[in-house]
Amino acid sequence: MAGGPANIEAAAVKARNLRISLKQWKMFNAVIDFDGFFGAADNLHVTQSTISHAIAKLQEQLGLPLLELKGRKAHITEEGKILLERSRDLIRHAIELEELADHLRQGWGPEIRLVVDPSFPPDLLTLALRKTSPVARGIRLRVKEATPEQANQALRDNTADLAISSRVAFGFIGRPLIDIEYIAVAHPDNVLFGLRRELTMHDLGTQCQLVISDSNDYFPVEADSQAARHARPWSVTSLERAIGVLKQGTGYAWLPRHLVQDSVDAGQLRVLPVASGCSYTTPLYLSMGRPSAADSAARGFAQSLHACSERYS
Repeated sequence: MAGGPANIEAAAVKARNLRISLKQWKMFNAVIDFDGFFGAADNLHVTQSTISHAIAKLQEQLGLPLLELKGRKAHITEEGKILLERSRDLIRHAIELEELADHLRQGWGPEIRLVVDPSFPPDLLTLALRKTSPVARGIRLRVKEATPEQANQALRDNTADLAISSRVAFGFIGRPLIDIEYIAVAHPDNVLFGLRRELTMHDLGTQCQLVISDSNDYFPVEADSQAARHARPWSVTSLERAIGVLKQGTGYAWLPRHLVQDSVDAGQLRVLPVASGCSYTTPLYLSMGRPSAADSAARGFAQSLHACSERYS
């Protein structure tokens, strides 16, 4: 396999001598981020002449003007703007590489940053970690709950390696992971049960509907437009908060069955007999973040998530 892609890439790296150091790119970033040579020197704890020399050398080596002086202030050129963004990626990846080395030295595996929809079953995360290949067993999982908008932004900002969400961010590929069933529930003493018949959207509109703040995902697929017109929403910050309010006898909500089934079985909540259907499903997708994650433990964890979710369904 001497001519394989990995060997060809390695040979290309050896053949090309890098003219620019990471320190030069870091100084260039500092000049932009800290409003000039003086601010960059102060932040990096070096002299201003050191910064000036590094930037002059950088422009000479590249053969491109990155900064141009207008009066006493340096302004970035169009070429500089392009290289600035790419150099930020370079510096970030270098920092991540050093952090990974530190983790490995301390006996830790790489860290996987996961943003997840609050409705995703948490036990599946634990199961997927156990099922991940032995090579990646030492991985650390950083989990943050997020709305679809927040999950998409995390992928775009490269602050997440994986995202589990009801929407796939533009420019990213998401694979279906699991369908979440939602059911309409209320306290057993809710007046709606006293009607002793199937409930209409008008009936539901007489009650306060609990919804999760910053999200429109908790309306039934077939009835969402009607529900939105009739319901009097009360926004809460989490699914747990919604369940707590319901148990106190206030309103109704569409919530994931797996999170409220124990409360239903215990008689603390009851499923509403909605005429258009007392349940609906919402698909969740798993999206991979930055391209480098494809060769990391994140890919193995993603495969485990898919395998575990298939059995869960």
